[in-house]
Amino acid sequence: MNTIPTASLLEAAAACRVLHGEGHADMTLGHVSFRDPLGRGAWMKRSGIGLGEVAGPDDFVLVDFTGRKLAGSGRVHKEWPIHTEVLQARPDVQAVGHTHPFFATAFSALDVELEAVTNEAAYLGSAPGRFDETRGLIDTVPLGASLARALGDRSTALLRNHGVLFVGASMARATLMGVFLERACRSQLLLLQTQLPYRATPTVELFAKKEQILDPQLVDNFWAFYQRKADADRA
Repeated sequence: MNTIPTASLLEAAAACRVLHGEGHADMTLGHVSFRDPLGRGAWMKRSGIGLGEVAGPDDFVLVDFTGRKLAGSGRVHKEWPIHTEVLQARPDVQAVGHTHPFFATAFSALDVELEAVTNEAAYLGSAPGRFDETRGLIDTVPLGASLARALGDRSTALLRNHGVLFVGASMARATLMGVFLERACRSQLLLLQTQLPYRATPTVELFAKKEQILDPQLVDNFWAFYQRKADADRA
């Protein structure tokens, strides 16, 4: 049996490049992972390269739930507990991402709820969770577990003065949640800057709007679009 999920690793590499092109680039920081299909832990982007530099399977390492590297030749990011703890707390989640996009990170400093002033915020399904136990690295199991609790059953979380967390039942969904979160935070920050009154999608309409727009076929369409865009940007 092949113990290296090559197809999933190629998809995760594409996700890294998409995130790089959609505002999540931050030098060599930021990482995505997916659940190992054999239950051994998480396949995680290796440390030392930027999201846009991830080329394929060789840029990932397999980390077990104690942080021990089981496969791959690269270094493990210090924040591996984010991925292992979220995956253990959320059986429905297959992919996890943590990055430092500019607008969402700036928004994390505000004591303001993210509202559905644009479609992207509605796609998230609910307002992001909030984590402010530390502004530093999530580099211990207790901190990773605490972040997983702050995420709860949501698709995203804001880490105060630090960055974001996004998850999904597939790599495509997780990546789109990261992209939409950054766009939603940017839109609301721009509205707040005007100091003018504004209206958001009423809470009672949010679920219906999400289900109406973000159906499985459109998830596939959006994912394919962002991959084409990332490839074009690299050409």
